[in-house]
Amino acid sequence: MLDDWTDGVGPSPMEIMDRLIADGESVSGMGDMQGMGGMDAGDVEYPMYLINGRAPSDPETLAARPGDRVLLRIINASADTVFNVALGSHDLTVTHTDGYPVEAVTASAVRIGMGERYDAVVTLADGIFALVAEPLGKRGMGRALVRTGSGAAPRESDRPRELDASPLTVGALRAADSARLPRREPDSVQDVLLSGSMAPYAWTINGRTYDDTVPLTIREGDAGRLRIHNMSMMSHPLHIHGHTFQLRSAGGMGPRKDTVLLPPMGRVSVDFAATNPGSWMVHCHNAYHADAGMMTRLDYAA
Repeated sequence: MLDDWTDGVGPSPMEIMDRLIADGESVSGMGDMQGMGGMDAGDVEYPMYLINGRAPSDPETLAARPGDRVLLRIINASADTVFNVALGSHDLTVTHTDGYPVEAVTASAVRIGMGERYDAVVTLADGIFALVAEPLGKRGMGRALVRTGSGAAPRESDRPRELDASPLTVGALRAADSARLPRREPDSVQDVLLSGSMAPYAWTINGRTYDDTVPLTIREGDAGRLRIHNMSMMSHPLHIHGHTFQLRSAGGMGPRKDTVLLPPMGRVSVDFAATNPGSWMVHCHNAYHADAGMMTRLDYAA
């Protein structure tokens, strides 16, 4: 479980939000964010990054034996931080994302946005190794240890060389056969445009904050397609409640997910089946962006 942390060691989340709004209203304030990141991967520099609730200076130790084949279930529960995750001296074989199987891909590191989940299998060597979550565009890192034998633990400042490689991202994944949606032309195609700014601090979907939103609509039983375009220079992990979708990358065979990380100016199309009637939230999984308006709804038409 990956997290960014401030309670008790820095300003509260509400104080951070108030500061983002105040700095956005002040042109002079933009010159000195005083701990507010304003970077493409997040808006806030956190005092601490955690793995399983533990600080890097007091890491959790995961015990196993040399040669064990283990499953790492990696969950990004943070508010504002994209992480690159690696295990020192090992490669990770990604088998699932957001709970759905993919054709296995091996990589040195994995990039995971807020709200995303990745499963990775690894065969462990003999020794003590650092499991590290490095925040994208920020200082510091989350850290745990994997111990299969004796020896000295890596130092807190040690950075696994696996993080030097380009991390695996969602575009490299294809859904396993069992996870694919039936191939079908969409009954409706709708655009989801993500935009906003740090000054003023406001984030929108289709040009509107949530208090002024025009919902997306779908009829029960229809096949829907969303064309999602990140029109900002910030990363946005977009999450849809009550549904999963399949990315149309990889020739329409992209992974099945419920949250997708869009890099700055990125685009993706996703297909979904309208089989769960109701009124469902669609929002950025950056907590500050959602609070600043980057939410809409998916409503079923009568």
